[in-house]
Amino acid sequence: MQIRIDRDLPVPVPLQLQGQIEYGVTAGDFPPGSRLPSVRELAAELGVSPVTVSAVYGRLRASGLIDSAPGRGTFVRRVEPHATGPLTDPVDGALRRALQRADRAGVGRAELIERLQRMVARGSPALPLRTAFVGVYPAVTRAYVADLRRHLAAGDELVATTFGELAAASDVLVGRDLLFTFAHRVADLERVAPAGAAVVSVSLIPSERTRVALAEIDPLARVVLVSAVPEFVVTFRRAIERFASHVASVRTAVRGTPEVAASVAGADVVVYATGAEDVLDGLPADVRAFEYRHVPDPVQVETVLLPLVERLRAAKARGEPPREAR
Repeated sequence: MQIRIDRDLPVPVPLQLQGQIEYGVTAGDFPPGSRLPSVRELAAELGVSPVTVSAVYGRLRASGLIDSAPGRGTFVRRVEPHATGPLTDPVDGALRRALQRADRAGVGRAELIERLQRMVARGSPALPLRTAFVGVYPAVTRAYVADLRRHLAAGDELVATTFGELAAASDVLVGRDLLFTFAHRVADLERVAPAGAAVVSVSLIPSERTRVALAEIDPLARVVLVSAVPEFVVTFRRAIERFASHVASVRTAVRGTPEVAASVAGADVVVYATGAEDVLDGLPADVRAFEYRHVPDPVQVETVLLPLVERLRAAKARGEPPREAR
């Protein structure tokens, strides 16, 4: 993902920069451990003051999203969850040894998997985990939970809550083994997470319905994008350009600003971010409108989150004491 600044937008440059990095990490464009440009490199590339870039990097370090190593550079933080047990699981070693023995015995992968499935079917039910997803907006957080729940074991509990709701009822996190949130909110959640709960970030991608809706926009339509927060205006627009590159007229506005009413007044299509639903109030019936929705990235779910869930489950089954929260 290339960072850029749009000077035609009524959004301060620092907010544009911060929002693109935050969104890029959440969307997987900047994977954990990836190197970000140095302050001077990025300032020169964008044509902004190094002081501006340095201040943004400082805020992102304070939020726990990035780390800086003297002499090495600035990197997206690798989130190492504090959990009920170590993430290096001896079961993995046993499985690797089983694969080696199967290879030596001439047992193919399909047969080995079939044997393992039979053994699992005869075994005891998986020890249930108590988990929670902490989001920003209630409705979409419940949607993320519905998506993630189908990947978990039948006995696992997954509840939806938001940072706003935690301010009034933080006890919903008590006794949870695992907490999900977004990459740029991990540090916020770690500050209130109970000891022993693993905190892990969930990557998001645009939903299939959103991608299809964008592709179906008439090329001559006047499109207005309404963002819920100024930080994500640039990334929101770039996402629209990616999936609706055939559309010539695209304008942007931020929820709650005077520009919204004027922009929407001449629109054929309104695409609004989660949290900007009030743009629908008073919208003419002939204006098409839809929400730009995200879903948990299924690749990250399968390759990162589910293995973590099973390692935590195994540690809990062994009765290992929780590690202290960082």
